[in-house]
Amino acid sequence: MKNIIIVSSVFLLIACGGTKNIATSGDAEVADITTATVLKNYSENRFDFNTLAARMKVRYEDKKNAQSVTVSLRMEKDKTIWMSASLLGISLAKAMVTPDRVAYYEKIGGTYFDGDFEFLSEYFGVDMDFNQLQRLLVGQTVYDLEKGKYVVNDVNNEYQITPKKQLDILNLFFFLEPEKFLLKNQKVTQPKDRLFLDVDYRSHQEVGGKPFPQFIFIEVLDKDDRTTIGIDYRSVDYNATVSFPFSIPSGYKEIKF
Repeated sequence: MKNIIIVSSVFLLIACGGTKNIATSGDAEVADITTATVLKNYSENRFDFNTLAARMKVRYEDKKNAQSVTVSLRMEKDKTIWMSASLLGISLAKAMVTPDRVAYYEKIGGTYFDGDFEFLSEYFGVDMDFNQLQRLLVGQTVYDLEKGKYVVNDVNNEYQITPKKQLDILNLFFFLEPEKFLLKNQKVTQPKDRLFLDVDYRSHQEVGGKPFPQFIFIEVLDKDDRTTIGIDYRSVDYNATVSFPFSIPSGYKEIKF
């Protein structure tokens, strides 16, 4: 569970320091079809890309503070996630994430982190990777449904997808709406440690002919602590020409775990 929370925290670090809406009828009924058919329809309808450039409004809130920032997001599939946060046009922070590197710096405190997923995995004692963050941001299940065995059930008029056998310490739940097989919600829970992640895709838009998130609401419960992130995609440029300028300024203080 903590791997998903920590990967999401890469996004939290930023928040702290041509499209059209896709309408669904809302009354589509779950058809009696096989698990293989549900997974096939989801796979065929999911968003794919080479590069992406987007602007988002991100609101972060925990029990101590709340903050809204504008985030510029650029991505090259399976290679780079770049984010730059600003407030009222003033640059606050930048992050660069690749499969081999996790780096960010924030200007107010003059601090930075420059490491990798392997270091974070060893430090926190859990596995984590680049793909989980990438998949979350583009509206895909954080675990690849083409790997492993899953079952589908009708729950509240949605397709609920779960592993055929839940993992020892994790419970996974993915929910698709039955009309367009959009990912509506995904939950990752670790009941023993009272950890809970809920990612709710509250609205979608069409980008490149495929559904893409428009508003994402993320809730993280860690025992009695609650953190929420609202991600509102204001613009999305599909397969755009992108660059990833990133250089940690000299004189900044390294964050030590």
